[in-house]
Amino acid sequence: MLIVSLVILIAMTVLGVSTMSGTRLSEKITSNSQQKSIAFEVAESGIRSVWDVAYLRQQIATSLSAGNNPSAVAIADADTGLQSQFDQLDTSGKGADIGGSLTVQYCGEIMPIGSGTSEDLSSTQIVSMLIDINSMIDIGNSNTTADHLQRTRITNLRTRRTASCSTR
Repeated sequence: MLIVSLVILIAMTVLGVSTMSGTRLSEKITSNSQQKSIAFEVAESGIRSVWDVAYLRQQIATSLSAGNNPSAVAIADADTGLQSQFDQLDTSGKGADIGGSLTVQYCGEIMPIGSGTSEDLSSTQIVSMLIDINSMIDIGNSNTTADHLQRTRITNLRTRRTASCSTR
């Protein structure tokens, strides 16, 4: 009787330990999924925070003064809030420290759909100016990152400037 009780006790202990291991694995998976979701939402919020034609024109005007193939313009945190508004910290400073950057880059001009190639080239031409908005987010202490790139087009006068943007 004592031996049977010991065997049952050992079996229950093994079952309990394996259940606890499975539970911890599930918690890790859930935590990783939550961190990825947070990084995704913050990256998209950063892009949405600058998604305004007037604001984009103002930022691109800075890089266009450099001539052809301008580099990306880093957006100040005051405009996006990526460094300050999305942190999930408690009163003692513990939690998810979310950091990131947002850049806007001029990517060239294309003729709008429906415009002909036989247009009078001596007159003022309207083109679609291509702009890339890149949001890169990282969550401290979790190795979670998000890198989102959104391309938009804005109607503009033709400048004939060239640009080189990634095609990822």
